[in-house]
Amino acid sequence: MRWLRDRFWSHFVVGWMLTIAVSTRWVSGAQLGLHAIPMAVIASWAWALHLASDRHAQVAEGFRAQHHTWNSLLRSRPPHDPSPLYTTFVQRMRSTDRYLRAVAREYRLQRLSIAFTDGWHPGGDANEAASISDGRRAHVWLGSAWFGPDETVHLPVILEHELGHILRRDNQRSTALQALGVLLVVLATAWLPLSVAVLTAAALRLLYIGRAWCSELACDTRAVRACGRDSVILLWRRNTDLLRTLPRPARLWHGLRSASTHPPARLRIWWARHISAPAAPEPHPLAAQPDAHDRIPPLAA
Repeated sequence: MRWLRDRFWSHFVVGWMLTIAVSTRWVSGAQLGLHAIPMAVIASWAWALHLASDRHAQVAEGFRAQHHTWNSLLRSRPPHDPSPLYTTFVQRMRSTDRYLRAVAREYRLQRLSIAFTDGWHPGGDANEAASISDGRRAHVWLGSAWFGPDETVHLPVILEHELGHILRRDNQRSTALQALGVLLVVLATAWLPLSVAVLTAAALRLLYIGRAWCSELACDTRAVRACGRDSVILLWRRNTDLLRTLPRPARLWHGLRSASTHPPARLRIWWARHISAPAAPEPHPLAAQPDAHDRIPPLAA
């Protein structure tokens, strides 16, 4: 478990550097204060190393998960008398597989894998969606619900959003920003009064959250231009309706937990309505097709 070892040592180094910085705050002149610079550089480097190792491990895990979830269903022998639901589900998987291969070729990705979260993680959510990239290798996690008859209308939007994170290299940017944040926090802890250092760390955290929100909205922009603004609005309205079914404490906890990385759904709906995008984009390659009974799910695009 190399990534667990790297996580432990990176957290240990950052915590140790902060402790030393507190004990050697700049109270005895510039010579003592300059000692914080190499400490801050080491802490920043350790944190960046941890994040890079974690990305590499997650992409490798996703590649293994593809063989055990996605490929095991897509490449397996179909039942003797497959049901219409099974046939439609596998057809959507094949279409998605072809589309991801085309995206990988277009953007010269060495590998772009995909796997089901609820088929790999014991507590995986069938409605989950995430992506991770490491250089020219990337992975997309999707819940199986997005390929079912009730949610297939949202599949193009979800996929384009996650591809936006990969093509924008958001993971690599996040690593650089977090490493810079560690550097500045250690320096602030060493050179400034503790109260000012705490405020500085809080301000840096808020700036990072703002950057994360901008990243999510930028990926929503890609989804709007590829699938149409109505499709994106339909997805976030769906998420809002699902949250309303939760008890108030659970809804509040979910909102507080997700606010550190994702803007609220109402802001995303407002953004989808006001960004510049074609009034009628071309049909997405993964737009819902007629099912076994020649019924087309309603697609607002």
